[in-house]
Amino acid sequence: MAYFDHAAATPVRLEVLEAVAPLLTTAYANPSAGHGQGREARAILDDAREEIAHLLGALPGELIFTSGGTESDNWAVAGTLERGRREGRGRAVVSSIEHKAVLEAAERATGRSGELSLVEPNEYGEVTAEAVAQHLGDDVALVSIMTANNEIGVMNDLVDIARAVRRNAAHAVIHSDAVQSAPWCDLQEVTRAVDLLTVSSHKLGGLKGTGVLIVKEAVRLDPLVVGGAQELGRRAGTQDCLGAMAMAVALRCAVRDRDLDVARVSGLRDGFLSGLVALGAVVTASGVRVLPGHAHVSFPGLLTDELLVGFDRAGLAASAGASCASGATELSHVVTALKREEAVGKGIVRFSLGRTTTQTDVADALEIIRRVLDLLGGVRSTSATGLLD
Repeated sequence: MAYFDHAAATPVRLEVLEAVAPLLTTAYANPSAGHGQGREARAILDDAREEIAHLLGALPGELIFTSGGTESDNWAVAGTLERGRREGRGRAVVSSIEHKAVLEAAERATGRSGELSLVEPNEYGEVTAEAVAQHLGDDVALVSIMTANNEIGVMNDLVDIARAVRRNAAHAVIHSDAVQSAPWCDLQEVTRAVDLLTVSSHKLGGLKGTGVLIVKEAVRLDPLVVGGAQELGRRAGTQDCLGAMAMAVALRCAVRDRDLDVARVSGLRDGFLSGLVALGAVVTASGVRVLPGHAHVSFPGLLTDELLVGFDRAGLAASAGASCASGATELSHVVTALKREEAVGKGIVRFSLGRTTTQTDVADALEIIRRVLDLLGGVRSTSATGLLD
């Protein structure tokens, strides 16, 4: 199988397996227990917290372990808005192309009050500080803008956005979902700029079911999960010390290998996109910064679901930026926000490369795509530029 869905989940790193496997039968105690085995589990948890915090540019006491990116996003949004309403500020400012974990949490938290302001991206999916600034004011409790979009991979300048928020909404809490960017970007500057930051382990080569939310010391965030005093009383539930250790190891390896991985995967991605364009694909984002592994394209005249089924049967794993219901492909909220439905509304596919992707994988994938397009009678025109600009 040619695996081109690294944006959804990454293969577990060998270093993670080597670190965690020996402890599966020994480090089973509850890290909140007072006995010796509990203290050993607590030491694993504390070491992981210190390392992850250091690598992300935070203090250990600012890092809260969660079950993943969705919980962290939900908590950042709901906890901030609940406290903000009590302090007389209830409005949320989020981009219209945020992950659903942010968008739906914001919609639920603001209800029908009309206190949710959506920032529209430009035509390539970039959310700018100028666009965010238009929605700011003293009544804003939360601003949530992702560091890089999970579907199209377009990156945002969170440092610039944070400056705009500080100038125009001094009391607002700034959150960023950095799940997609964590494997590829040094997040320390972003961590310093924002108040809340979400990262997830399984996008880094760690295990599923572990994430973190960085909560700056000055931020008072209402708990989302209650019923215990774990995580300094901020998130109840028995901590997964081995999941935390796996995330620390995965992040350490990602930081260690980042420069080489970014250069190598970017080169593979660029060559892959050139091959896709030669087959008639249209590239969604050009002229903006895109994560090294993302290749989001459309195949005009075809449907996403038929493409994905064809790819899967032929041995290529990819994903869609759209949801399918009863065989009818619906535009994702991200593609809809780009306001280019006629150009990229159908035949959308998100290919995402990762650290394990090879040149052979790229060649195999392009050959599979060519065969599937031939079977579907799809586009293979090389007369178009393949770019929307």
